[in-house]
Amino acid sequence: MQFRRVPTPLALLVGLLLGLLIGRALPSGILAPSWSNGPIFVSRLSARKQFTLPSTDQRHRVLELLSTLSPHHTTECTRNSQPLYVQQARERYKSLVGYEPPAQSSWLSSLGLGGFGDSQHVHSAPAKEHKYFFAINLYNSFDIIPDLFATLFRVSAILGYHNVYVSIYENGSTDQTKALLRIFDALTRSVGLRVTIRTSTRTRGAFNHRIEYLAEVRNQAFNPLHELRDSHNEYFDTIIFMNDILPCVDDLLELIWQSRRNNAGITCAADYMYHEEIGSPVFYDNWVARDINGTALENAPFEAIFHDAYSSDRFQMHLPIQVQSCWNGVAVLDPAPFYTPPYVSFRMAKLTEEECSASECSLICNDYWEAGYGRILMVPRVKLAYDKKVFDIVHPSRRNLTAIRGYVRLGGLPDNPRTDPQDRSWFGPHDRLFTPEESEEIEFVPGPSHVWCWGWDGAGDIDGPDVDPIWELMPNRSQSAEAVTVKHQRKMDGL
Repeated sequence: MQFRRVPTPLALLVGLLLGLLIGRALPSGILAPSWSNGPIFVSRLSARKQFTLPSTDQRHRVLELLSTLSPHHTTECTRNSQPLYVQQARERYKSLVGYEPPAQSSWLSSLGLGGFGDSQHVHSAPAKEHKYFFAINLYNSFDIIPDLFATLFRVSAILGYHNVYVSIYENGSTDQTKALLRIFDALTRSVGLRVTIRTSTRTRGAFNHRIEYLAEVRNQAFNPLHELRDSHNEYFDTIIFMNDILPCVDDLLELIWQSRRNNAGITCAADYMYHEEIGSPVFYDNWVARDINGTALENAPFEAIFHDAYSSDRFQMHLPIQVQSCWNGVAVLDPAPFYTPPYVSFRMAKLTEEECSASECSLICNDYWEAGYGRILMVPRVKLAYDKKVFDIVHPSRRNLTAIRGYVRLGGLPDNPRTDPQDRSWFGPHDRLFTPEESEEIEFVPGPSHVWCWGWDGAGDIDGPDVDPIWELMPNRSQSAEAVTVKHQRKMDGL
């Protein structure tokens, strides 16, 4: 028996009527109200926690983003790199490749330094295994999520998807960060990348200690690290903790390479913010970063950050520098102190013991020193931005280098930054050739006896340190050679 096709208008009308009947039959609070500006939905399933539905403008932004699913800012940062840099990068990061690439495909295409398009290929069995755990905290991060995930996709393709685990903890966002995370959660799973994304409506209360709150939020991103150990006996060899930054693929690869090359306890980038009065980017995270002599780094333009003369000289040459502490947007950590005594974690200061109320990131650096993992490294080549304005300044195309810095070509080959003065500027880190000194292992020395600390004890809306700065005495162990002795071998094969 054949049925006559129901006309489309009639089918739509029947569907609407059925929807209304079902909606009336179900209890209230199960179905969300219609999309409009500003309603509050209270769900029985969420313990009556409230959240705001997206506005029309927010919905438009999500749909617009879905039409591209590509990074906004970082898509070009390595695409037009000069051939000499591409060749160097291929050789430098070859030791990080975590799979056996097909004979006809170059792993460099996944890096973004060659032709794009191969990063989605499924590669064969791994050549070697080194497990990487990415921990990320996000808050109102709608604008950086596409770039962050695009970089994670490409870096994971190089390291081997089977070697990578991504843990994201988001809380308290008032934009559509949560909605966008759901989209990228599905995308990551589609390529076989393991990811845990946990969201919360929690925010810092008016009377909560700022550092206690931030430490708890960071520890939330680490929960899967311990869950995988307890439930599956799975351990990781390297941790990469990322803030809401705009990273390029070779930024993360260089930090991982330097971390493993030097068996560093903590390896950091250099991050920058725009200073309106100066009209230039300045170093940002000086509340955490401390030179190896214990002094604070400066919120200053590129050339005037370090007080220690030797550190300053190395910074001018973009060479890795030993520091007492740093975080700077991305930190690559040796996970051993998380797995073995004294089992470090993010924390607030022990105020009852008169410990200076430093940042939770400063305190974990101090704890690494005391645990004997005080090999802490800053990599100036890797320059990070938190927004498009600074990103565009520190990642210009090569043709703009002369105009930016006022250099006039004094000779040398146009495509060889070793002999071309304009390419030795602070800009264009993804186009500057590696020097032999950048590959040399650091000679780590014991930590300083005192470290400059500017405490932050207050709660509420206090927007900066509120305790008089002091020179804080460091534990004896951090001042001994044992604090910088290699305890966990993480080097790449052949290095």
